[in-house]
Amino acid sequence: MAFLFLEVGLMKVAVLVHAPYERLGNIQQWLDTQSAEVLEVNLYQKSFVYPELSSLDLLIVLGGPMSVNEEDDYPWLVAEKQYIADAIAAEIPVLGICLGGQLIAAALGAKVTLNDETEIGWHKLQRVPSTAEVFQFPDEIEVFNWHGETFELPRGAVRLLQSEVCANQAYQLGANVIGLQCHPEVTTKEVQEWVDEIGEQMIEGAYVHTPDRMLAETDEKSEAVKPVLFSLLDYLTRR
Repeated sequence: MAFLFLEVGLMKVAVLVHAPYERLGNIQQWLDTQSAEVLEVNLYQKSFVYPELSSLDLLIVLGGPMSVNEEDDYPWLVAEKQYIADAIAAEIPVLGICLGGQLIAAALGAKVTLNDETEIGWHKLQRVPSTAEVFQFPDEIEVFNWHGETFELPRGAVRLLQSEVCANQAYQLGANVIGLQCHPEVTTKEVQEWVDEIGEQMIEGAYVHTPDRMLAETDEKSEAVKPVLFSLLDYLTRR
């Protein structure tokens, strides 16, 4: 009896990285379970190459210390926004985290502006009820935040999450594009590096936690968020 073995292609994932201390965190664990081929595009370096969109199964856009509006200081933002827009047009699943969520919004013509409050630390987010067929977050979830800006929703997007001082914490566009303002991927390593590298962003505020408080809470709360993060990644790549 003859058997026919079909080679199953590996998942190919491009990751847009904006600073050396911006990492995949717990997303890496999910990628490992998928035996995914990960292509990092380090935009903070002088030379980088965008992978061909036709080869990708998922595009992940990480956070960063800059604003999407600082194109004069970071001219590569222009091409990056176009690459993201092209990926969405090609119906490639896209996940944007913090700056990444803002970049998706900006790439689609939505504004990114200052939020009323700076949110840094572990904050409770509430699911926004919707009749649309979208990813279902828990009714309430505590997720790490580090942002001073916020995005408007791109045209046609559905709002998924909100916090007490940030109405747009997550959105979904179509079947496979999700932008987040929060950071469900962080581990203690990421939080410690951000405190060390960009701690000057931690201005005083009612929604800015101390480093000691954030770091004391991160191990336990990161583990609690991880199943939701993995479910979100499964949802985006389900097809």
